[in-house]
Amino acid sequence: MKEKIIILGEYQQGNPSSITLECITAAKQLQREAEISLLLMGDEVKKDVSDLEQYDVDQMIIVENPFLSRFSSEMYSKALLSIWNQLQPTILLCGHTDIGKAISPYLSEKVDIPLYSNVEDFESYERKLYFTRSVYSGKLMERVEVNEPTFLVTIKPKKWEAAPKKVGRKNIIRTMEVTIEKPISSLIGLEQKKLDSVGLVDAKIIVGAGRGIQNEEGFALVTKLAELLGGTVGVSRGAVELGLCDATLQLGQTGKTVAPDLYIACGISGAIQHLVGVTSAKTIIAINKDPKAPIFEVADYGVIGDVFDIIPALIKELDNTTI
Repeated sequence: MKEKIIILGEYQQGNPSSITLECITAAKQLQREAEISLLLMGDEVKKDVSDLEQYDVDQMIIVENPFLSRFSSEMYSKALLSIWNQLQPTILLCGHTDIGKAISPYLSEKVDIPLYSNVEDFESYERKLYFTRSVYSGKLMERVEVNEPTFLVTIKPKKWEAAPKKVGRKNIIRTMEVTIEKPISSLIGLEQKKLDSVGLVDAKIIVGAGRGIQNEEGFALVTKLAELLGGTVGVSRGAVELGLCDATLQLGQTGKTVAPDLYIACGISGAIQHLVGVTSAKTIIAINKDPKAPIFEVADYGVIGDVFDIIPALIKELDNTTI
């Protein structure tokens, strides 16, 4: 009897998120004789799935419910538990994202199966499966032998390539129903932030701001530089603690993991907790006045100097204006 692997898919504005496509690649790497299903939950999901029909999975499972119109840990966790009980899969695979981190522990506890979180690599050797993941704030890499046949796993973003489309493929779409009780709380409003994290994970160019930017003037310089380069802003915890932005822009162990083509770290010392989220960048440029800052150990290029001197010079060069 075939095993069953369920991938918990995520999508934004009708498009599959990059982590969903990375999960498909990771599921293939498990090398199981398994039926791979891509699960999408939400309200009116069917109109958003056409772009996913050409990816290499055995079927797509669609769950629609008005209570799933926006992500809610309570509603999504209960829906996922209902699906688990109906399908009895062998493996549930999802991204180590805000959604994956919120609901996978709940499911693990409810169905009493192990959860392997933030996994960075799979390896099969002599019919045994091993997971690799970082521990102790990224200071050590742990290799774990998986002995249980049934488990949950969340994968670290940007550690697998995004699965390509297969021309001419059209997946089987299966609909399922879940019964969810009314939530204990209701959303009464949303407020758009001036600067948010939408697109940060998949950005090709990110300008990072750390404690060295010091104030709103420094943050404005970083934002201007990002705009001129066609990129976006990410920050270290130091910038968050300065009160210049909230944690949705934070990169690192307690923030997002990114893999841009270019990462410019401005006034960032390079604590390991930050580096674990950015070292997959193809090119890292560090700007810091401390020549002994750890960020220079991982940077491809380094500029030793004050960000308040270097960034304005870069901006002037880019737009040929004086600020």
